[in-house]
Amino acid sequence: MDNEGLMIFIFQAIIALFAFFVVAPCVLNAVSLFTVQKRFAKTMIDLGVVQADVVHKLHPKKEIAGVIISLVVVAAFGYGVWRQAPISYLSGGLPLVVGFLKYRQIVQFNSLTVKRFQNTYQGQMDVKKYNDYVNKTF
Repeated sequence: MDNEGLMIFIFQAIIALFAFFVVAPCVLNAVSLFTVQKRFAKTMIDLGVVQADVVHKLHPKKEIAGVIISLVVVAAFGYGVWRQAPISYLSGGLPLVVGFLKYRQIVQFNSLTVKRFQNTYQGQMDVKKYNDYVNKTF
């Protein structure tokens, strides 16, 4: 194998790993900010665990940061795929789809959602009500 073929192979491997381990989780995390995490925060407001003004202050900042980071990651991935087209459509697209399937629990309501909420609102929530809800639900 010559150097050019080896470099193409290495670049395709990097694209595949980047798609699976970085792009898929990053995009799904950004999507979860607008879906499951927003609904969970509303539930916590309704239960009195956290104040509405705190959520309205912090959650949009998380959404903006998540979208910006996801756009940068997707742009870098898209550029890498475009640069090595057409073979990179397969070596980047397939791991991306598999990554979405592997990490789909990010956009589902589960203990990961609860943990992310706890990390975000750690100092601003009523811990007793939060623990009661978590113990009752999980």
